[in-house]
Amino acid sequence: MLAVQLLVDGVLLGGTYVLIAQSLNLIFGVMGVVNLAHGSFIVLAGLFTVWFSTHSSASPLIVLPVVFIVMFGVGAALQPLLLEPLVKYGRRAELLSLMVTFGLDYVLVELALQLFGSDYVSLPYLQSTWTLGTVTIGKALFVSGACGGVLAILLHLGLNRTPLGKALLAASQSEIGAESCGIDVKRMRLMAFAVGVGLASVAGVLLVLVIPMAAESADNITILAFVIIALGGLGNYVGVAIAAVLLGVAQSVAGFYLGGDAENVLPYVLLIAFMAVTPHRFQRGSLRG
Repeated sequence: MLAVQLLVDGVLLGGTYVLIAQSLNLIFGVMGVVNLAHGSFIVLAGLFTVWFSTHSSASPLIVLPVVFIVMFGVGAALQPLLLEPLVKYGRRAELLSLMVTFGLDYVLVELALQLFGSDYVSLPYLQSTWTLGTVTIGKALFVSGACGGVLAILLHLGLNRTPLGKALLAASQSEIGAESCGIDVKRMRLMAFAVGVGLASVAGVLLVLVIPMAAESADNITILAFVIIALGGLGNYVGVAIAAVLLGVAQSVAGFYLGGDAENVLPYVLLIAFMAVTPHRFQRGSLRG
């Protein structure tokens, strides 16, 4: 059945979207930073994956742990250099972080252009399919969605069941309360940004398996993440996961019936609608399951 096919495709696409949104959710929830460079990290990782796989003929999945470790380090280096100094400005810090991450986004996009060019690229990996009755499942889409979903679940479990995760949750709820409990809030902000950048970059590796990507894709992906957070609620990990899947299904349906242009513009339409109707969803809140 066509409806089942579109549903399966949308759910699998949503699995990757979950990781894209949850990594941004983590950064904003703990730091209150609107990371406009979020999509740039994803695109850099995706374009690097294409370059690596093309030149080595190795599986792109090999780079997943390497990309996470390297980009975790990049995030850990950038946070104290660019974002931590803004904390002393109090409420102005969120506005200042917008300007800083906007500039960082421009730098990263330009870096991607210089390293990988301006053309859209795709990765011919796992191009075959499985057939289950009337439903056809692309192997690349399945791997991308399944890996993204599993990593998002592991992030959720890590936040709720590990000492570091609980410290991050505490810092997102009340910095004063967390400090009174002996938690190093400054370190938590660094960890949140580093983990967020690392996971976003991993999402880039997975996303390029199913969607062509170019340096100019960065802003579209950032908007996509904001739309999912608007739908699911800032800090609400379960809500964001559901929203990611729903957006994946909506894009799958829109793409089939209205074409690729409608599929691409859908996140922008939803963002405008939710900003007009429920702008409070972008207010900083504590992380919760």
